Amino acid sequence: MTDRQLTPIAGVDLSGVPTRRLPGPPPRPAPGWVVRPAPERRGRTVVHDAMCRHAAGGGTELGTLEAVDALMRDGARACTDCDASVVLVPALELGQECG
Repeated sequence: MTDRQLTPIAGVDLSGVPTRRLPGPPPRPAPGWVVRPAPERRGRTVVHDAMCRHAAGGGTELGTLEAVDALMRDGARACTDCDASVVLVPALELGQECG
């Protein structure tokens, strides 16, 4: 409750009521995935888990659906050193079975 939501009560001393500040907004969650240019060939991309050591140093942050879309593009692959190939490739294959 904020101080603007409170109204004084006639004859009641509220100075002894304990108060505390509300916490600030929660931190922004880390992105799930990062797409970066492939180091081995120009025009290709690699999708990494955001915590992958190869994802550091730039790239585009993506949500899960965006990462699956990125893998559908020509020249894209999932990193095999992190969860990208374990999580996203099966999701991509499931989507192709439904279409």
